[in-house]
Amino acid sequence: MRSQKKSHFLSGTNEGGDRDMITMQHEATFFGANPFAAMPVVVAKITLSKNTPEFTNIVEQGCHRLHTDFPAWFSDAPSPQQQIAERVAQTAAQWALGALNEVRGFLHDAGAKATTEGARLWLGFHHPQISLSALKIALKGIGDAGQSQSYDRHDVDASLDSLWQLCRKHHPDFQAHILMQAARVQHIPVLPFISGARYWQYGWGKRSRIFFESMSNADGHLGYQLQHSKLFSKALFTALGFPTPDYRLVNHLTELAKTAEEIGWPCVVKPLFCGCGNGVTAAIESTPALETAFAYARRYTNDAVMVEKFVVGEDHRLMVIDGKLTSAIRREPSAVTGNGRSTIAQLIETINCSRSENLQKSKYLSPIESDDILRQHLEQQGVALDTILASGRRITLRSISNLSMGGVCFDVTDQVHPHIRQMAETIAKTMGLAVVGLDFVTTDIETSWQRAGALIEANAIPGLGVLIAGGQDPLLIASKVLGPLPARIPFQIVVTKQSDLKQAKIWLKGRSTTQGFGWACDDEAAIDDMPLRIAQHGPWAAVYALLINKVVQQAFVVCTIENIVRHGMPVDKVNHIALCCNESDLPAKWLQVLIEQSDTMEKFSGWHEFEQGRQ
Repeated sequence: MRSQKKSHFLSGTNEGGDRDMITMQHEATFFGANPFAAMPVVVAKITLSKNTPEFTNIVEQGCHRLHTDFPAWFSDAPSPQQQIAERVAQTAAQWALGALNEVRGFLHDAGAKATTEGARLWLGFHHPQISLSALKIALKGIGDAGQSQSYDRHDVDASLDSLWQLCRKHHPDFQAHILMQAARVQHIPVLPFISGARYWQYGWGKRSRIFFESMSNADGHLGYQLQHSKLFSKALFTALGFPTPDYRLVNHLTELAKTAEEIGWPCVVKPLFCGCGNGVTAAIESTPALETAFAYARRYTNDAVMVEKFVVGEDHRLMVIDGKLTSAIRREPSAVTGNGRSTIAQLIETINCSRSENLQKSKYLSPIESDDILRQHLEQQGVALDTILASGRRITLRSISNLSMGGVCFDVTDQVHPHIRQMAETIAKTMGLAVVGLDFVTTDIETSWQRAGALIEANAIPGLGVLIAGGQDPLLIASKVLGPLPARIPFQIVVTKQSDLKQAKIWLKGRSTTQGFGWACDDEAAIDDMPLRIAQHGPWAAVYALLINKVVQQAFVVCTIENIVRHGMPVDKVNHIALCCNESDLPAKWLQVLIEQSDTMEKFSGWHEFEQGRQ
């Protein structure tokens, strides 16, 4: 997809009254392998309207300021040997890549090269327009930083906030990021399963598996329904013969005191259908605290609230993958220890220095928010945010240990008692969930559940970050979750002339194929002898329709030189390419792409020769 749209940056007026500008022109969007990268990229041309020392100094200063203010987003500094336009393009591309990956994103490609007229840059994308927006912000930042002595990095914060809202909507979330790391190492292709949704497909066709965070199409719907309701999951635990704490449902504030007396103090209050610890208060020991907890739970639901017997012990996340207990992580609430000088607020700030919204950088430890719930928890311990803790005094910051609420994690997998392991695996298999996280509280994970402990709830979309925060290897975790299925299927491309497409379709529709054979040609596609209706518009829509079909065992694509040069290859890599055209018709850089991104290549004089060879 080519564009002639130009964006202008760095407006100013010199002594002669002329306007100096950086111009960015979007040149192409490649959806597969291309001369710049094996993965999808947008490509743009950068031109500088002036080459005066004054103008050069402005853009150099702008590039330097971005490098200084956002050092983590740059892999290297611009070289003095680079032409100034290339330095600008390189800085913009690297900065934009960092911005796109800061909140949500798993992109790797960014670069620039000098041209006779300026420079050309390229940048990876999950969504092309979002990546182009990031480049525009970068170039505007270079201009603003270069021209203004009072420039501050916060000047770009509003633009970044708007960009990150789009990233949260269209980019892979942190759970998908973990899986994509393993897929990249194992050369498993990844593509969005449904545009605009958080479903990602790993592998192609029959060798594919679809995930929403850590939940996949290998999970049974009944299991999801059972875990979705805390009532159903507790009923299942009881039916299977495993311990779970007593509870009551409460609709009105006036029922709380009587309910607490029935199940016994202390107790826990929680909504029925929320996750991530939202609305949960634990270890409640008084009626006023119970009423406060009820109001907090009601922020998240209009339904009845569960009041549950508090189980003494430590909270554990038992992770079961494909019927096997793979991890046990002890979770604890964040805490601070006094030094006799700092307030609790200052101690929290120190902890948060190593935590950020970029969970990959903070090893999935979430920042601690000083909200009303934290203040109430401190008050119950006789302190406040402005209290200076005595040296050595330790206090917890919340009553619950969820990672999303600032909790910390410790790996205790090797200490799990065989009965606890067997219990977790039994529940997962019964529920029909390929990946499930069970919350289990016990005073001793090395002791059988028959002597101590109780199951709290089940999670069909357990956070993989808990395991990483506990010290486990992200690649090992993700590989276990992905399982052995995701992989590539055989993929062949025939590159021919536009005039041969009609004959190619006739040949494809008339040939006898093996089961699971999928073909795409121009805007048509079929599986075996069943044609598909290609409702989506855009480059390689017919190929995409093949790759997300679970019954496709091999893909055969006929396309033209023009399609590849315009949109890139349909995918990153294929098994075989048949070149049915004059080699001289294909630009040398694109011929090199086809050679590098295919295992083998055959050359034919035209479609007729290829067809004869396949009869």
